[in-house]
Amino acid sequence: MKGEMVIVRDWRGRAFIRRIWRTSESVVFITNDVNLQLLINKDPLAIEPIGVPKEDVFKYDSKLAKEIDKSSDKGCFIWDNLTPLIE
Repeated sequence: MKGEMVIVRDWRGRAFIRRIWRTSESVVFITNDVNLQLLINKDPLAIEPIGVPKEDVFKYDSKLAKEIDKSSDKGCFIWDNLTPLIE
């Protein structure tokens, strides 16, 4: 699962594409592409991944990801079209 792309909903309902660093029982720790490489390389400049509740993490869908890129505020995303990462 480490490195897998996912779509994440933040606390304001905005959508972001991120990578998984690790998971726990109730949280998925996510990061961006650049920081993922820093973490893998154990670079001291790496930033600790952010923990997101599992219910706010969805399987990556390239078609729906294009909608995220088009949305300037990322707030008008239709979450019902996504599959939860862990059901």
